[in-house]
Amino acid sequence: MTYTQKSPDNLTLIDVTLRDGGHQVNFDWPIEYSKKHISELSKVNKIKYIELGYWKQTAKSRNPHYQMDERILSKLSSEQDQFKKFSLMVDCHYCSHNQNDYPSKEEFGVGLFRVCSRSEDIDRATRLGEMIKNRTGCKLSMNFFNITNYSDNELKQCIQKASDAGADYIYFADSHGTLDLLDEFDKYSMLAEMISNKNITPGLHLHDHSGKAYLNYRILPKAGFGATDVSLSGIGKGSGNLKLEYVIKPLDAPAIYDLLVNNTKLLTNKSSIFELISSSYSITDYYALEARSRNILPSQFIKLAKTIKGKNKDNYKKGIL
Repeated sequence: MTYTQKSPDNLTLIDVTLRDGGHQVNFDWPIEYSKKHISELSKVNKIKYIELGYWKQTAKSRNPHYQMDERILSKLSSEQDQFKKFSLMVDCHYCSHNQNDYPSKEEFGVGLFRVCSRSEDIDRATRLGEMIKNRTGCKLSMNFFNITNYSDNELKQCIQKASDAGADYIYFADSHGTLDLLDEFDKYSMLAEMISNKNITPGLHLHDHSGKAYLNYRILPKAGFGATDVSLSGIGKGSGNLKLEYVIKPLDAPAIYDLLVNNTKLLTNKSSIFELISSSYSITDYYALEARSRNILPSQFIKLAKTIKGKNKDNYKKGIL
């Protein structure tokens, strides 16, 4: 394995505190906090986009940051120039596929739409992404999650189909916090090169279930990746994400440290040892949440976790434990 000397300081950063961190607060951020967060993060030059939430989805929550729309956007910011720094996500499995539910180019000034996909939804998701880009005029990121359970062929399909859809970013999400780029450097550097050769920016969303997020972040540019996601205090689904405060120098953005101190209770990830176990078997952390809520001992959860196979690893199946 040979590393080239490249600095992570040049990575494009997307702040996902309000979107991915929304899992910890049922997407019900206080409006005062959301506005303050947007105001302060917009001043950080290294942050390319601030991801606000999911666009017009209702499957999991009725709260504002899960069903973002034009009305909620106008409450969060009245500065049209600021909209260019906003990102919105749609989950192919739960979102609308009707183009009329997405604003036209003339009505919208948001910078980036991100479409996330399970392995079984690749075709459907990339068609959706292409429609959204054409409809809204936004940049497009195709995000493929649970990637540690994809076959090499599926990963290559993701790249080709996302490229055909006109993606500006192709992201792989380490949803289970399993990835170790030290061990899989050659594989992921090859994938990053395939994406870059199509003039698309390759990105990795790093979860921290097994404590590897910062290590993987340091390796990303050496492996050829150009973008990653961060959140304040690492808040996010399961054990959360790469911490924003780890990758931004204090003098570059002192106000974000004030946000952390002044909102300690709000910016707290409810993680546990069970997510470390679920990451070891590359299974969704919903099983870890169930094990914790049912007071299953970690030793018993280990025995159960290793029996979970196939699509049940990525798609939580109630009762399997």
